[in-house]
Amino acid sequence: MEINIVVSILFIISFLIIIVGFLMAPDYNSFSGAIVGSSDLRLFSQTKEQGWKKFLKWTMIILGIIMFIVTILIRIFI
Repeated sequence: MEINIVVSILFIISFLIIIVGFLMAPDYNSFSGAIVGSSDLRLFSQTKEQGWKKFLKWTMIILGIIMFIVTILIRIFI
């Protein structure tokens, strides 16, 4: 019973990370641009995100942290 709930939580978090990643993709310079030498990359510049981009960035960070903590807790307690 406990394992089903935890697996469901991990599935939902994983699904949300994928959705947020798809929503972020058009707005951010991708890693492939760094490989082929794109000139419009701003890898180390200070850019300030606002609105939707900022929300997506922090949503991805928070979901990643939650997923990391849940997987550690699963390994420790289950």
